[in-house]
Amino acid sequence: MNGVRDMAFSKGKRIEDETSKRIVDLAVNIGCREGVDALTVTRLCRELSCDRRVIYNRFRDIDEINMIVAKRCNEELLSKARTAIDPQMSFYDNLSALLRTAFAYIYEKNANFQYYTALYKVTDEGVRNEVLQALAELIREGKSTGEVRADADIHKAAANIWILMTGISGMLAANTNYRYQDGLDTILYGIDAVLSYMKP
Repeated sequence: MNGVRDMAFSKGKRIEDETSKRIVDLAVNIGCREGVDALTVTRLCRELSCDRRVIYNRFRDIDEINMIVAKRCNEELLSKARTAIDPQMSFYDNLSALLRTAFAYIYEKNANFQYYTALYKVTDEGVRNEVLQALAELIREGKSTGEVRADADIHKAAANIWILMTGISGMLAANTNYRYQDGLDTILYGIDAVLSYMKP
């Protein structure tokens, strides 16, 4: 089977077709409903009534498929969180509103969705995912308007906020006795520390 994978990606090309879309839609459905352990190539093949080559001609492996599921979950999360942004509000008020909305949305979803929003890819430039990139962009905008100090490390600030949000949401998912308000308070205390670092 490795030969099939190598052949499919030997020229760095990806097949983008209706079957690829069906595979991703099914993967999102399984991953977010049943969890990462339920999402396997065998399961995808069984439900799509296809050969493993159909999957491996389009995706490198199940890890890549999981990252695509994570991207879809994060896009959903960011779409919801961005509704809280008001152009009339300050950078800090908008950041706080965005994080409150994102945290509430993660809390409302199941533990599988929470898992995928915390999934990340390690690159030569460090840890990356869609939420981290969106936070870094928001902080970069704050820097351009002078609301964030010029020497603030954008990626470090974004990473600290992301770690707080995903860490606390994971605690909520794992422990039914850990209350939402306690989690939100912890995040806001942590965010205040990051904001203090960013302020001119």
